[in-house]
Amino acid sequence: MSQVYNETSVSPLDLIAIGEAIVIIDVRKPAARSSSGLEVPGSVWRHPFDAVNWAGAFKGRRVVVYCVHGHEVSRAVRGLLEDSGIEARLIEGGFEAWRAAGLPVVPVELSDG
Repeated sequence: MSQVYNETSVSPLDLIAIGEAIVIIDVRKPAARSSSGLEVPGSVWRHPFDAVNWAGAFKGRRVVVYCVHGHEVSRAVRGLLEDSGIEARLIEGGFEAWRAAGLPVVPVELSDG
């Protein structure tokens, strides 16, 4: 998908090019996030299975979520956010696509979330 920001997803390179205020949320499961030890710079981690409780904090903001590969976890969270009235997309291919594109990563702050 080559559109910069389509209905459900955005490529890692297109996300960088957008240049607008977008909240990037890491919704990888705790074990996957911890074993990676890395995250997208500036992203915030939220537990994917608790999205119903934290979604409201992002009302009125454009949100992009990512999991490991951009499949079930981020798709489920994106759907819940959209159902809550929050404009949400996912990073195509997830964190692994971000890394494969050679984009910057930073160490996970294990104390957040």
